[in-house]
Amino acid sequence: MHPPAFHPDHKLLDWPDCRLELRCSCGITVFYPTQILATRHGNRPFRHILQRAKCSRCGSRPVAAWLCAGERRERGRGGGEPDWAIELSLSSGLR
Repeated sequence: MHPPAFHPDHKLLDWPDCRLELRCSCGITVFYPTQILATRHGNRPFRHILQRAKCSRCGSRPVAAWLCAGERRERGRGGGEPDWAIELSLSSGLR
């Protein structure tokens, strides 16, 4: 299945059944359901969320981000491929 078209100005609840996966250079990877992010921080655009995201361990910005339908976990860590995943560019004004 191909994912729908994505734009950084889409809001979190435009993708209600998805997760945002953020990976830090220190090795931590976190998974945030978009509905929980919207509840905690408001229904903000992905651009806003990605510009402000920081690692809870080291304070760095993420080095990689994906919008996933289901969880996109590494195979050696208890998961398989998601239904689909869109790699989000952290360049192009998102940093």
